[in-house]
Amino acid sequence: MVKGVLVALPGVAIIVLSLLGFNYQLHSRETANLDANARQGAPGQFVRLSGGVVHYELAGPENGRSVVLVHGFSVPYYLWDGTFETLVKAGYRVLRYDLYGRGLSDRPDTKYDAALYDTQLTELLAALHLRPKVDIAGASMGGPIAVGFACRHPETVRTITFFGPAYSEGGQLPFKLRTPWLGEYVFDTQISPNLPEQQMADFLHPEKFPDWADRYRPQMRFKGFRQALLSSLRDFVGSDGNPGHFQQRYWVYDREGLACRRCRAKIRRIVQGQRSTYYCPRCQR
Repeated sequence: MVKGVLVALPGVAIIVLSLLGFNYQLHSRETANLDANARQGAPGQFVRLSGGVVHYELAGPENGRSVVLVHGFSVPYYLWDGTFETLVKAGYRVLRYDLYGRGLSDRPDTKYDAALYDTQLTELLAALHLRPKVDIAGASMGGPIAVGFACRHPETVRTITFFGPAYSEGGQLPFKLRTPWLGEYVFDTQISPNLPEQQMADFLHPEKFPDWADRYRPQMRFKGFRQALLSSLRDFVGSDGNPGHFQQRYWVYDREGLACRRCRAKIRRIVQGQRSTYYCPRCQR
């Protein structure tokens, strides 16, 4: 009996692995290479840096005050559409760009850590001859990227502005994500396919953005997208040395009317561009 079970185990393992592989391929949208043909006719401009081609848009008077907009974990630079247009009309020199692995920027086969994002922004500013000092704004994961850049290049940064910045209080990713092979499988089959629809939960009035998920999906078809996101979760470390994965605990977000964890003042909420921003009127004056 035992011998029969042992003989059957390899066959069962093959079947299980085959089913897992089929499920993995079923959820994979990465079917295209991101090259010059794929970028043809796209808005914005492109520049080749040491890590690959970067998609960006720079507008506004050359003598205007320089502003850099850094998007978050996975939504490309179109996140800043309204902000970008408003600042340009106000006379600022505004730069927005796709982080490596997102949008129409290359997906280098490397660790997506703080050093990669810092080098990308440093080289981009140099290539575009953007005047120092710059005002830099970061949304979500763009927040710690902006902080890291300012810490490394204080002579370059005038001010920092945060929009729902991500942070970490330490700790580890869940076992299923930090474990090699298993993490890839879980992220690729259970998390990545749902990202377009999950974006809608960020909006105060999602009905005003009916095409949001459709705008998000095109970047998912280029090879390297999922690995860039998973590596960012695993390898991105903030300026304080803590891992840069999603918030372990919110200090202000979605806590309107509750006490600030630092000073006990009541958290307030304002709506900007149909999105909610939460802040402490005492700590964030």
